[in-house]
Amino acid sequence: MAIVRVGIGHDINAQTAIKQALESTPKPELVICFINFAQNIEQAYQAIREEVSKDIPIIGGSSCGEFSSLEDSPTGDAVVVMTLQSAYLSVGVGVGQELHSQPEQAAQDAIRNAFSNLQSNPAVMSLMAIALDRKGAKDVSRIKPYINLVLPDGASGQEEAFLRSIILESGTSTQIIGGSTANDFSVPDTYQICNGVHTGSAVVASLCSGLKMGVAMGHPYQPASKGAVVTKASGRRVYELNGKPAAEVLKKILDSEVLTPELFVQNPFGIKSSDVFAEYTIKSAQEVHDDGSVSFYAEIPKGAFLREMKTDQAMARSRFKETLEKAVFDAGSPKEIAAVIIFNCILRHQLKCRLQVDDMSLVKEVCGDVPVIGFNTFGEQGATQGGSIGHYNQTATVLVVGAEVITQ
Repeated sequence: MAIVRVGIGHDINAQTAIKQALESTPKPELVICFINFAQNIEQAYQAIREEVSKDIPIIGGSSCGEFSSLEDSPTGDAVVVMTLQSAYLSVGVGVGQELHSQPEQAAQDAIRNAFSNLQSNPAVMSLMAIALDRKGAKDVSRIKPYINLVLPDGASGQEEAFLRSIILESGTSTQIIGGSTANDFSVPDTYQICNGVHTGSAVVASLCSGLKMGVAMGHPYQPASKGAVVTKASGRRVYELNGKPAAEVLKKILDSEVLTPELFVQNPFGIKSSDVFAEYTIKSAQEVHDDGSVSFYAEIPKGAFLREMKTDQAMARSRFKETLEKAVFDAGSPKEIAAVIIFNCILRHQLKCRLQVDDMSLVKEVCGDVPVIGFNTFGEQGATQGGSIGHYNQTATVLVVGAEVITQ
């Protein structure tokens, strides 16, 4: 009997996609679906639900482009589905409402509901006990009894507040991975799926597993020479850099008289993480306001040094390979990979198109010919190598599921 079975579906028709996935997994523990915003999300969800029993959790959300190992390139009108079936996997799912106005409460509701729905799995507990008894400290330290997969509303602007509450609720050692649900930029709403279709919400799926699982995050940039100190900021809005209006300073850094969304997309900024690795995380500017302040797609703390970032094709390729390799290593370096889930920023997707970078070929190079799904997000959640959990831009966060149990 296989330790884990994985099903993949990718089609413009949701019913076709779920049927494709169920061919390999007749009794899944979890269904993950990413549905292009151009679809009727409610109808697509109902088509998936009709094919699986009501006790099987379904999570996911609306996307701005979706991809899988069944297609050579990302699509912009389809449904991708992954089903996971294993005796060594238990899943609890939860949703928190009113993320826009009450992010802390939404986070508490989502994680508490997920934990309350998580059934005890004797097989997983047995594997944990055996692994702790037989393995050395180095291997034991990489065991992840729980991973929280998060899917917050990408139109909320509240991902950081949501993450802070998740960490306070579940502890600082919590493994968090996910992406913000997206749309086609024409409307203010995105959709979240958690045994139903929601808006303005956040979804948490808590995975308790005896399988080797790993997470990683990475982006395609390196620091350039120019930058400035954030001297006045609040949340995602920067008012002053080096004591001057933020827009005025950014014009000099970017060598442009006009600051446009297109310019910001192609010229993101980086801030060093506060952990011991001090790696750069990406923060993309969004718009300029009449008072000279600038909004970003992620929070910018006062006192941070905001640095211009650069990339090219070779760097974009090598950095994504490194991200995949980190996720595999974080999983305990299983000899065989069962599945890969990728949360990819829509702005990173646009960069890949400009640089002609093919993520799927890199996945095959690192992980082999394995089942993969993912979607283009409105922001990514994950942790730096030093463990700093955050909400990022122009980044890819990756979840790797090994085809091995933690005792192997």
